[in-house]
Amino acid sequence: MKNFYKFILAFYSLVFIYSCASYAPKDNNLSIVLSTSEQALTSLAEKIPAAEDDNLIKAYNKLEKKSKELFPALEKCNKKYALTPEYMATLEEAQKTLRRIDKDFNAIPDKTFIFDAIYLDYDAKLTSINSSEKNDANTKIKVTVDSNEEEGYFVFGKLSYEKTLDIKRFRFNKPTNKASQDFVPGYYLFWLEKEDRVGEPELHLIMSNGSEEEKQLVLKTPK
Repeated sequence: MKNFYKFILAFYSLVFIYSCASYAPKDNNLSIVLSTSEQALTSLAEKIPAAEDDNLIKAYNKLEKKSKELFPALEKCNKKYALTPEYMATLEEAQKTLRRIDKDFNAIPDKTFIFDAIYLDYDAKLTSINSSEKNDANTKIKVTVDSNEEEGYFVFGKLSYEKTLDIKRFRFNKPTNKASQDFVPGYYLFWLEKEDRVGEPELHLIMSNGSEEEKQLVLKTPK
């Protein structure tokens, strides 16, 4: 009988360990992304003062401070529940953008906007983590888009700090009205298109406040 109980205990222990393992991080990709982002920010700290731009310095300082708040929270979350590929993709793009600014500092004119945009993206992520009952970073927000005048527009989007890049990172599966797609918390640009008519990209914060997991947007139709 004792052997039987030992077998049952061992069996459930293995099940428990296996279940927990499904939530654990599968690799150290997050640490690499965060470390590379930190290195870029550290390198930029040496270049920012030479620009003699108070707005740029202020934007950088806000971003650097926010990164020190967010990154440890992400590491902690990742140990509990591995960050999704969608979530990791946004962090990787922010890292690439910081490295691009560091590399081509004098050639990039919109550095203040980019720093502010990444700051707001980081802040949306941190706010969503702190608002989650389990401090889980993997909260997804359903974004529903209507057009303000006529229906039938396709909705496109990209990350806020990709404003000057000619890319379409997201496309909603359905046209307006009631086009919808799930997004990880962050700061995004969304716009409408139909045939040769292209709307102006609009900036929107997408985050969870602990009670609502849906964001409804009404975008202006192209003229």
